[in-house]
Amino acid sequence: MRNKNLFIVNTPFHLLTVFILLKGRFSSDENYLALIHPHGYEKWQDSPIMRYLSSNNCGWQQVFPLGNWLSSRHKTTSYKQQVAAVRNTIGKIGINNLYLGSDIDVQNQLLAGTLNIDKFYRYEDGLYSYYNEDRRRPLGHRLFHQGKIYILKLMAGINGKVSINTTTAGDNPSGIGDFMYKPELLQRFSPQSYAIERLMIEQALQDLTGKGLLNPVMKKNSILYLSQPLVEQKKLTREEEMVILREILCQIKGKGCLLYKPHPNDSADKLDHYRRTFSDMTIYNSIEPVELSFAYETNLKAVISYQSSALLFIDKFSPQKIPAISLTNFYKQPLHSAYVEIMQNAGVCFPKNQSEIAQFIS
Repeated sequence: MRNKNLFIVNTPFHLLTVFILLKGRFSSDENYLALIHPHGYEKWQDSPIMRYLSSNNCGWQQVFPLGNWLSSRHKTTSYKQQVAAVRNTIGKIGINNLYLGSDIDVQNQLLAGTLNIDKFYRYEDGLYSYYNEDRRRPLGHRLFHQGKIYILKLMAGINGKVSINTTTAGDNPSGIGDFMYKPELLQRFSPQSYAIERLMIEQALQDLTGKGLLNPVMKKNSILYLSQPLVEQKKLTREEEMVILREILCQIKGKGCLLYKPHPNDSADKLDHYRRTFSDMTIYNSIEPVELSFAYETNLKAVISYQSSALLFIDKFSPQKIPAISLTNFYKQPLHSAYVEIMQNAGVCFPKNQSEIAQFIS
């Protein structure tokens, strides 16, 4: 009898990862997809890749768009009605195994409780899923969130025995294993880790290629700058980031182009200012997981960011050598040493000044 697996997805990166697992390790199982408050979902239908990955066409037995399930944004039906709807659909499948990327997400955990599943597997959730000690909530915050969730469970009629984690990512005792791109980098406890192998990634890429979905858009040598909302978080001033962008543009002038990929939390004002200021820089808006670009954009020559998780996995996706460059040395406050060590062990470069940035991208 085939296993019946349910994969919970919250982000485009999650979606790519579970697709790789679908096409690789679990290709002989019955696989179901639940989309809980998926980031940027309103734009997914505009992307042929995202539309395919989140549809039955790519191999899911069924796809369940749960949107704002058990969220204050869901105003049309009561919590009990929302839970009843899930029990009458997903609950009747007889799910054997549950997989989720975030084990601190409230709705993810409550879905496990709704389905009376008390054990689950975690899968890759980026840099913060490799180390978590610095992100532990204080006791008072944990208790406050536990109280809120207890009330929500009571209102929704959820009695499942799954542990509720309000402490830090990767800390739910109901998690019995972790599927990671680079489990050798883990600096937190995992009861059992499993590698997402290069072969699995290649199988997924072959499927996308066969569907004609991997079409390069970088027509000449390109440097990809993955933005993070550090200006918005006051970890870097706008002027400081602009100095770095100017230096990159100066170094690649006449040799290629700079593509600036906005972060979802970048301010519109900052982006408008950069558009006006840097006429020779292209704003690279794409809802698709950037890891796919590493796989098929043959003109991609370097990737620059601060602490983006994408820097960790370039060599897992790309058939060519693409430098991964972190600008964390330009922070006003240093990045936790554990994250620096994880990125270093993944092969990420750390320039100390502007001239070293030039050295890595030349």
